[in-house]
Amino acid sequence: MHDTLKATYHNEELELAKAIGAQDGPLKERVLQLFKQLPDPLLAASEVAELLGVTDLEEVQGALLVLHSEGTVERSTTTTRPLDPEGVTLYRLAGVPFSRLKIVAMESRVTPNKTRLQFTCDGRLIRPLARVDRLDALAGKGNQRDEINSHVKKIAAGIQAGTQVPNPILLTLLSDQIAAAEDDGAPESFVRISPLGDFTKVASSADAGTVVQEFRPVQIDFPYRRAAFDEEKSALLVDGQQRTAALSLVDVDIVPSLYLSVNAEIASPEEAKAIFIVANSTAKIETQFSRALLATMEQSPGYLTTERPRAIAAKMLSIEDSESPFFELVQYPGVKVNRKPPPPVAYNSLFQVLSIFAECGLPLPEKNPEQKLARIVGRGFNLIKKTWPNAWGLRPSESRLMHGVGLRSMATLIASKLESLYANYGGDLDHNDMWLEIEASLRRLQPQLIWRVADTSNALKGAVKMYQDEIASRQNTTQDISALTKAIKRLSLDLDTEAAKALKGKRSS
Repeated sequence: MHDTLKATYHNEELELAKAIGAQDGPLKERVLQLFKQLPDPLLAASEVAELLGVTDLEEVQGALLVLHSEGTVERSTTTTRPLDPEGVTLYRLAGVPFSRLKIVAMESRVTPNKTRLQFTCDGRLIRPLARVDRLDALAGKGNQRDEINSHVKKIAAGIQAGTQVPNPILLTLLSDQIAAAEDDGAPESFVRISPLGDFTKVASSADAGTVVQEFRPVQIDFPYRRAAFDEEKSALLVDGQQRTAALSLVDVDIVPSLYLSVNAEIASPEEAKAIFIVANSTAKIETQFSRALLATMEQSPGYLTTERPRAIAAKMLSIEDSESPFFELVQYPGVKVNRKPPPPVAYNSLFQVLSIFAECGLPLPEKNPEQKLARIVGRGFNLIKKTWPNAWGLRPSESRLMHGVGLRSMATLIASKLESLYANYGGDLDHNDMWLEIEASLRRLQPQLIWRVADTSNALKGAVKMYQDEIASRQNTTQDISALTKAIKRLSLDLDTEAAKALKGKRSS
């Protein structure tokens, strides 16, 4: 039997399910009895089949569809349990009311207008209370990574062996779903927080006028249902996804309960994103994920202010602007792709391309710089795509242009040309004549610069030598990027200089 079922139900409950499955009678009735007899289950069709011992999954799916049409079971395609694949349909018994889960916590004042709640509870209670708000780049919402299965399994093995989990998890209680204890008109779906005493202030032993602690006991009254759908939950799991997911693999008969420490803050979903980034600044979080998350935030933490316009521009170029040369070519965090092979451009490569333009001294506006940043990067790389069409959009193993070293070297080339030209056109980065001049420069470079092994058979000797000496073996390191950039800029400058001399000679004659 699957580990997640053994982690959810005791042996006697699994035996009961098996006995229900062995009964005579219509499968629909046995499925309904399963949902009525187990403690408020939330199950996929495959789990119903496994619990009942039915081998025909399609028959179980048909019975669930009939029960759903009759209104005796409810379903959700947007609720995600630990380790569930995307898009799984989950079923539960209809008409089961929510109960109330009351937990005593310590409320500590952390700023004059902000407090933090701290408590300890059985870790298996967390997921029914809080949803994991995964990053959805297209919708511009969410803040969590997908579970890392191997990491989760290691945590589960440690828990089952008796290891405690010392570090606390972090919840955000959604501020628009919080009610005071005396608010009798608040919906039942709201969390109620009631003080159980006054704040106690603890003075410093060194300076009696300095308060080092201020706290009071409170009761947090959660709406609770074991089979709650995500949209019914009033909290977000900001940090602790892996730890709570691990509990879904731990046999409940071996480890009946595992108590976890919890820190909780009252915040909006937007504020939860900032909390997530700060919480993960001391733990490993993929850089590309953190940057993609910035693009979905209305405001960013102060120390990330310079990165946010680049993150927004990366989102525009990758998944929003269909005219962008990078549209659907970037491995954008939170965007599921079905294509094989996957998109050729690493997210961080595009981010570094944008950083080159943002940091080179071009006059970007102070307000909403991401618009112009995306526009000039898109325009520059559309020229590169137009000049080397056979090298664009391929896997980095097939075209060095799509490798990080190629993209960043060409970004520096375009940015340097813009720096040297824009003043001649009144400081207008969108001036068409300036871009025509850059396009002409790239056309001069094109016969001398190749990006694929396949092009070496028909290329100029100088281009082949350039590919073999400067391009083929370069990697995405600072040293290699600098070397290739220097070689390309020197070659382009020599070609432009020769063209200018030839033009001057024609005019003088």
